[in-house]
Amino acid sequence: MRLVEKDHESFEEPIVELWREDEFVGYVFWDDDTPIVQMFPDSEGDPFDLDLRDLQRILEMADQIVSPDMFTEDELDDLRSRVQAADAGEPDDDVIEMLTDEFDEQATYRNPDGEGYYPRATATAMITRCDELDIAVVEMEGFDYENDTLVPRPNLNLLVRGAPGDLWSVFRPEANLRAAQALGEWPSRSSLVLAFVVQLSNGESIVL
Repeated sequence: MRLVEKDHESFEEPIVELWREDEFVGYVFWDDDTPIVQMFPDSEGDPFDLDLRDLQRILEMADQIVSPDMFTEDELDDLRSRVQAADAGEPDDDVIEMLTDEFDEQATYRNPDGEGYYPRATATAMITRCDELDIAVVEMEGFDYENDTLVPRPNLNLLVRGAPGDLWSVFRPEANLRAAQALGEWPSRSSLVLAFVVQLSNGESIVL
């Protein structure tokens, strides 16, 4: 999904159009101190089937845009840049391809779903590279890989979530700093491997 911010003569605040690829889905606008969502049927009169997480991400962005005085102009500019990046699609696709091209073959193990588990040295380099590519490490989980067996370590787990309205330029380096600090405190044994979930500036999360 994507959204398009527009000014409308009937509204003091901007409105947001919701689109699924080239199909118009509905509007988000501010009315009587409340953000309102209007959803429309598709061209054949059927309801839209939408990915819930994608819809939540888009509606959170729309709420921030249409709500008056909710954010500073700098925060709104950052949000708009994230929306534009999400609509363009290509830059984020490119950076993920760069990341995977560089590190995929260094995975110690890859499960049947394709999720990689990386040795400590590679994990450290991946966190640094994510920061350079404007990617945030939002989940990191430690395991031991011994005798071709992956052993979970529940105490080695990092989850980073930002608050609504967080500037990406602030959230991304903070997330990566926390990931680097956590890894520095985790055991240094050779059997340790790390799994990652990263987040792009458009809000999309990707399992590495």
